[in-house]
Amino acid sequence: MLRFSGSNWFTKPHSRRKGGKKVKVTFSDQLDTDSSGSGSVPSTPSPSVSAPHRWRYLEQIFVPSASSGSKPGPAGNRSTSEFDRASSFRQSNTSYGSVGSSGPYNRRAPPQRKVGQKMADCEKEEALNLQVEFEWVLHEEVHSVLKQLHVILVECAHRFPVPLYGNEGKKQDKFVLTAAPEQLKCIVTLTGDSITHADINFKVQRQQQQIQRTSITQDYPWKIQQVQDAANHLQQAINHIDNVDSAYHFKTSDEVLHILGNILGALQRGRTSLVVPRKKPIDELMKSRNMKALSPNLPEDLAISFYIQSHKLIFVAYQLTNFQGTMKFDSCQAECSVPWLNEVLVLFTVALQLCQQLKDKISVFSQYKDFTVGSRSPSALSY
Repeated sequence: MLRFSGSNWFTKPHSRRKGGKKVKVTFSDQLDTDSSGSGSVPSTPSPSVSAPHRWRYLEQIFVPSASSGSKPGPAGNRSTSEFDRASSFRQSNTSYGSVGSSGPYNRRAPPQRKVGQKMADCEKEEALNLQVEFEWVLHEEVHSVLKQLHVILVECAHRFPVPLYGNEGKKQDKFVLTAAPEQLKCIVTLTGDSITHADINFKVQRQQQQIQRTSITQDYPWKIQQVQDAANHLQQAINHIDNVDSAYHFKTSDEVLHILGNILGALQRGRTSLVVPRKKPIDELMKSRNMKALSPNLPEDLAISFYIQSHKLIFVAYQLTNFQGTMKFDSCQAECSVPWLNEVLVLFTVALQLCQQLKDKISVFSQYKDFTVGSRSPSALSY
């Protein structure tokens, strides 16, 4: 247990007074000056000072004066160096709040723009740049690409062996198709889109010693419809470009996409007709007009076919067999490369790539549905 010596501070607050002496408070208005005005202070305060004098002195200390100068009081002139609570408070506010005051804590933070405002400005600038580029693409690049496409497609049309866009056609080529070991041999004369002459020899599977012979004459040529279909689609693509006036100013991306879509569709159909042939069922093939033009005619269980796949001319001989009531067929095939077909396919591919690149570029602007030429306002954008 702790023990303290002397007076208990917590239980006896009156013990703070030492020696039992009474403490008296003396105000400055109780001090008397001598008759000579020397301002000497007597050692004993005057007990005759009244309460109103003390209240007037307190008012002079705590109530701010009307003017910056000194104000006479009951005890004489008051110096301006006396403590003034209100003026001191105003001075502290002015010194710490003013922009021009010195000190490390007296600076105001510079005005900063909101983040949202900066983002809005960036979006406006980006929209204006897109608008300028969009107008340049519509006025300059679209017509430039269409001219390049026209040159490529006209060159492709001149490779076709049929009359197409000023091309005379009627080009004649001769090919030899064989399949080892001496299963099939065919000597073909290709004129335009038709086989005008062919000598055909192939072995029949049911009778290995028998060789079937037939021929195609100029009176009844074998029509290869794929060549004519590709030429027709190519002509459509060229017509779509010719219908666009070189001085026309496109206003929206939809106009350009519509024209490019028509050109791409025609080019894709033309290329597909050469690369992916339409194969006929065996019964339809045996009843076709071309089979009836053979001289001499083939037996009912035999058939032949000519078609184009990519850059090759393919000849196929079919033989039907009845196996336990089910009709099956065996085939033998021979092929050869056609030079002009290879050139045509290359030009088709180049034109498709060029057209697709322009379409992809225009599609970037097509997401802004309200984009119109001459509208420099970013509000025209529809996100």
